Amino acid sequence: MKAPLVVPTTTARELIVGVCIGTVVLGLIIYAVLNMGTGVTGNTLSGIITEKRFTAQPEEQVTIGKGGVHASHVDGEYVFEVSVGTRPYEVWVNKKTYEAKRVGEPFVFPRPAEGKRP
Repeated sequence: MKAPLVVPTTTARELIVGVCIGTVVLGLIIYAVLNMGTGVTGNTLSGIITEKRFTAQPEEQVTIGKGGVHASHVDGEYVFEVSVGTRPYEVWVNKKTYEAKRVGEPFVFPRPAEGKRP
């Protein structure tokens, strides 16, 4: 038989320091969890739609998920060219947004990731 593990007694000071550190760590975790859902500010761009393009590429998309198998028909790509200052952006949108907006109207979209250019 193994000898039982003996833990030396701790002082009141060590106990208080341990409880304080544990409380701070738990508070930081709770703060992080509560703020996970907030959006990032300054992560959108706003510009004017200069061109609307539709490229016909009909296809059937099948999605397998929690609710089972779902099939949907996609007509093609709906693209806005949006001018932000002097820089043009190509923004892919859904059919509903494409039909609702016109050339010359303002459009707000998420800032694209800045990648390395060749």
